[in-house]
Amino acid sequence: MSVNKIVTKVDGTINKTIDFNDLKAGLGAGAHTITVEAWNGAELISTQTKNITIAAAGDEAETTSYINRVNTDTGVVINEAYIDTVYKQLKTDASLANLLFWMDAKGGMKKDASNFISKTYDLSSSLNDPTQLTGSKQPLFSTNIVFDGSSDALNSSLLTMSVGTTLYAKIIPEAFGGVFLGKTGDDNVYLQLKTSTDIRLKGVTDVLIWTVPTMTIGTAYDLFIRRTSAGYTLFLNGASQGEKATTDLFEFTILGNYNTSGFAFTGGFQKLALFNEILTPTKMNNLIAL
Repeated sequence: MSVNKIVTKVDGTINKTIDFNDLKAGLGAGAHTITVEAWNGAELISTQTKNITIAAAGDEAETTSYINRVNTDTGVVINEAYIDTVYKQLKTDASLANLLFWMDAKGGMKKDASNFISKTYDLSSSLNDPTQLTGSKQPLFSTNIVFDGSSDALNSSLLTMSVGTTLYAKIIPEAFGGVFLGKTGDDNVYLQLKTSTDIRLKGVTDVLIWTVPTMTIGTAYDLFIRRTSAGYTLFLNGASQGEKATTDLFEFTILGNYNTSGFAFTGGFQKLALFNEILTPTKMNNLIAL
């Protein structure tokens, strides 16, 4: 269990309090490790360590707020400069106010010494942080958030593709057939890489099928789905794969898996985001370039 301060007492009276916030005063921007040791003469009794990130001068206010939230929760900020780049781009695109969710492998997460992830942090103001408290189901942090194709999954609050929204996923498939978005308690809802040329979106009733250019194992793909009143349009690496007409609803709570076994996603997530706007081709390309 992580701590934020150490208190020493003499004869039951507090002698000195050491707070990690005091120890980080004066540190420069970037990642730091603060260690507090308790000694009894020459004997080291215990050690407490906290990893923190200091926001750089000139960072967006949202960047600083995000870093402070992750630090306070004893999570790890992966790339502070990248996070700031994301916020700056979203502001340039006038899309930050429309951001409903943003999970990013370069953002922040809670992970153990073996890099298994129990929580990732949402960059949006929704604070919808996907979690996985069961150790055997935790994805692994490498350069991406890696799902093993067995039982790995992250669970989020409900995310809904209402009319006028855009879903964005940057994924690296290591096999095909897996569902990388699903919904708890509902086998009928999923987003699936069925084959190397087949992407499927299943809502309450309809199955939408796009035949796409051949995808390659181990390659990153930028996938956008825009929903209008007419239906859903899929974009792969910036190129439209066509609109599928439907009024069906798609929503999800499971990242990297299906409601039941047998269709787990094998591969990595780099980004997963939901916007309350129809992203233009220019905005989509700006996000691809991040």
